[in-house]
Amino acid sequence: MSSAEVVGDLLALEELAAQETDADRRRTLEAVRGHVADRDRGAKVSEAAQVLRLSQPTVRAWIGAGILTTRSDATPVRVDLLSLVAVKRVVDLLREHGHDRSLLAAALRMLRDRAALNGDGVAEGLGDLADGRLVPVTDDLLDELAAPSQGKKRSTSS
Repeated sequence: MSSAEVVGDLLALEELAAQETDADRRRTLEAVRGHVADRDRGAKVSEAAQVLRLSQPTVRAWIGAGILTTRSDATPVRVDLLSLVAVKRVVDLLREHGHDRSLLAAALRMLRDRAALNGDGVAEGLGDLADGRLVPVTDDLLDELAAPSQGKKRSTSS
């Protein structure tokens, strides 16, 4: 089975998991997806280039920039399939919206933003916002939030 076919299967499993309403079934689909990706040795640079419809030098540059991750257990260099799937999804979306010229910068921004949205408490906070549960941001609340990370109270000016 080619890397392109495995990437297609991983994308399909990801979509099925995202649509699944039963939490246990969603976790099972996500686990199967991870197992499938782990069993594969990764994609050669040439295969990754074909999947992403980019040149091999571009794929190598994206590896160097940290957009694509490689398998540490593979020589020569092989691209991690879950990394390739995530980048393919972003690249396809960007191309769909006409962002083909500055693909690297746009992909970096989109992957960074997705990582931020998946951070601790973000989904809960967005759910609170959607449900109308809001907390006014006061100076005291800002001091409380800043204290653990900065170790001191924020100065207030009058």
